[in-house]
Amino acid sequence: MTRRDRALAVAGLLAALAIRLAFLFSAKTNYDMASWRIVLEILHRGGSFYEETQRYNYSPLWAGVLLGLSRLATVLGVSLERAILFFQLGVDAVSAALIARILRQRGLSQPRALWGSLLFFANPLSVIVSNDLGMFDGLSILFLLGAILFVERNPTSEPSVALWLAGSLLAKHITWFHPLLFARRRRAPRLSWIAALSPYLVFLASFLPFWRSWKAIGARVFAYRGLDEPYGTEPLRAVSWLPHETTTVLFVVAALAGVELFRGLELGRACLLLFLVILIFTPGICPYYFVWPVALGALYPGLGFAVYTIVLTAFFIHSPDVLAQEIPHLPGWWGAWWAVVFWLLWEIRSWRAAARERAT
Repeated sequence: MTRRDRALAVAGLLAALAIRLAFLFSAKTNYDMASWRIVLEILHRGGSFYEETQRYNYSPLWAGVLLGLSRLATVLGVSLERAILFFQLGVDAVSAALIARILRQRGLSQPRALWGSLLFFANPLSVIVSNDLGMFDGLSILFLLGAILFVERNPTSEPSVALWLAGSLLAKHITWFHPLLFARRRRAPRLSWIAALSPYLVFLASFLPFWRSWKAIGARVFAYRGLDEPYGTEPLRAVSWLPHETTTVLFVVAALAGVELFRGLELGRACLLLFLVILIFTPGICPYYFVWPVALGALYPGLGFAVYTIVLTAFFIHSPDVLAQEIPHLPGWWGAWWAVVFWLLWEIRSWRAAARERAT
């Protein structure tokens, strides 16, 4: 790629930054932002945010981040919401840099690496979730990207990789099954089971200061299932003769099967496919879940990624009240689900075609 390509990529990143800032300054308070204020009010008076509200479903790390951001907002004289959105912007900027670094590490040119980071940083789903809705799922993805980078850079750096994976679970445990991929890989580099299981121990240990709230933690964190929307396996909950947790069992089985089926793939692609399986079988859904595979998709762009981005962008744009559960236009929840299925099937098709080509 030429200097002109590099200049265009940089211009695209700057344009994406401008768009994100426009979203940031026009964002309005939503359900989750109101939840963060409730959590902070409980923190400031020394209460238990696991017991006193049903709106906190994560490890204590995010509560600590909120506390730090609220103090920073006070010092800077800005609103808490704006401080959170700027934080999310910074997180996504670091993720974009990690994507470029991973691609450069794989031998791609600097312009090509910049275009890869642009595919993520300018992606409408990433922009909306981080800089409009203000959700922090991107923080977990950032740590996952760091783990992939360290595995590919230095296969013997198990402590560093385990630390990045622990950070991913602590930020938001959307990557619950991903450490297993790092251990079950068919090819080197792979993590030892001790290193792969340590992130789970760190995640569980983070709740120890709140052990008196263990019943609430079990209900709020480990039993949380997202929204009951007409999506994926959710209709199975209406089948009277099926056990109540059928969708959860199906989800766990599908995720573990994905770990086993994808362990022969390149690690980044395996992590991407596992996210797609998780999105297909998740026992509950929220709109911002759809940002999960976007950063990894920027590492492996193709038709599936493009179709997914287009359909899910239309889902958000045509459903301005999506968080209020009012979906008047297509594509609705099932359109989003089929977009995930298409992306997974396209990746499997491409994977099998490449395998056949290598065999001939």
